[in-house]
Amino acid sequence: MAHLGVLATDWPYPAYVFWAGALAVLLSAASLAAFVGLQWGLDPVVCFIAVGLLGGALVYRLPALIESRSQQRLESHVGSMLRLLAVRLAFEPFEKALGAAALQPARPHPALSRLAQDLHRGLPPLSALHRLANASSSALVKKAAMQLSFCYRQGDATALSSLADEFSQIHASALQRFSGRTAFASVWFETSAALLPLLLSAYLLVGASFLRFTFAPAAPFWLLALVLPVANAALVGYVFLQAPEDG
Repeated sequence: MAHLGVLATDWPYPAYVFWAGALAVLLSAASLAAFVGLQWGLDPVVCFIAVGLLGGALVYRLPALIESRSQQRLESHVGSMLRLLAVRLAFEPFEKALGAAALQPARPHPALSRLAQDLHRGLPPLSALHRLANASSSALVKKAAMQLSFCYRQGDATALSSLADEFSQIHASALQRFSGRTAFASVWFETSAALLPLLLSAYLLVGASFLRFTFAPAAPFWLLALVLPVANAALVGYVFLQAPEDG
């Protein structure tokens, strides 16, 4: 799986540590589902398998989500780097200006840190920019690397500001999409905090009175105290991974 390459950059531990932790969380969630299902009179094996399959699909997608967030962070930092570089090139050589602009964020992306290190070691700027383009799957980053290579060869930095504006527009669009996701998340939190307990109470009342529905006395507690918080935590994690990063 190619998208696991992000574990070598933003993930400070070996890949097997990630998978071991993910497997432990997955087994814990499936065991919790089996326990709650047993409290509600459901087949615990079916609950365990269902949650295990659903959680496995989410875990399989998690590295891709992490990589997407890493690429968004890199695009945001490259946009800021282009805008700063357009100013610094007026009074500094290209190599020095590019290296300083790449390290401008308080915590620069690892790809930009490697770019600055390559320039500091004396690697030709064209080679360093080529390595930057190959290290990223983002079309925007590759476009920026090509434009910087053209700027270095031709000595013309007029297009850097317009390219930085393009990065800013794309970042603004990502913020709008993220706003829609947070609106959905807020509706879900309001529903899970207020409406779901009321609907559950009505369901239990009707089921126990007319449908001869039986359940363990602690079943509502486990559902509201464990299942809903776990679902909310998963939603928070997903929304966090989709959040655009500032430059």
